[in-house]
Amino acid sequence: MFRDERLDRQLGKAAVEPAALARAIAELEAYHRQPIAAIAQRYWDSPKAPSDNSARGLIEFYRTSDRYLYESAYTEGYADHQRMRRLVVRAVGRWRLAPVLDFGGGAGGLTLALAERGFACEYADVPGKLSEFFRWRLARRQLSVPVLDATQPLSSHRYGAVLAVDVLEHVPDLAATLRQLKKTLAPSGRLIGTHSFSPHDPLHLPSSHRYGDLARFDRLMREEGFHYLGRLKPDFLSEQLYRWTRIPVVLGARLSPKLKGGGNLLVYRSAA
Repeated sequence: MFRDERLDRQLGKAAVEPAALARAIAELEAYHRQPIAAIAQRYWDSPKAPSDNSARGLIEFYRTSDRYLYESAYTEGYADHQRMRRLVVRAVGRWRLAPVLDFGGGAGGLTLALAERGFACEYADVPGKLSEFFRWRLARRQLSVPVLDATQPLSSHRYGAVLAVDVLEHVPDLAATLRQLKKTLAPSGRLIGTHSFSPHDPLHLPSSHRYGDLARFDRLMREEGFHYLGRLKPDFLSEQLYRWTRIPVVLGARLSPKLKGGGNLLVYRSAA
């Protein structure tokens, strides 16, 4: 099976779910009508970041570059990504969070996981290469999901949950984005996401690097009207099964109260 060893090393990943990776690769090849090795090489040859970090420059970069199309789809094959998808689906079902907005949904793996299980969900990203690929994936599965323009105002007080997975470190005005997302949430709605404010990625904007200090990020969240609930985790039985068997089953979801990053899904509730 094809493995992009450079990307694996860059992201610090090793374990994959073979069926998920094979499906992601097959879809990339079918969409581009090219072998996966050529698609991967184009990724490595493409510009890693825009020369202009203004809002307009960033939007244009994400609109026209298929760099994140490849990365977002390929990483769906990682075992931890698949486990995260199962966890989000369980949480949405347990806490009745639908409808859900996948904000900055990329290749749309989380949206597809929800839609395939019958949950009402919507997808939002910068119109362009990513959203076109996602529309193609929807048609391939004969699914109907609203595809929204993330650069435009979104519906107010609509969603039980907004997903923002590896998104907030890419937005030019973090506080303004948080205000927008809060406005989209229904009363006591949840904002669920992973946030890596590391300076090592050229697309993690310098204005957000200071929020690598999670206490500082939490203060910003509170200032913008969010209350921290905890880290979204599998139930204890699922964690024990995974620890001893490495079987990535997720039987249920729970919240662990400690504020901790490192790829954890942080859950905030919108204050009334």
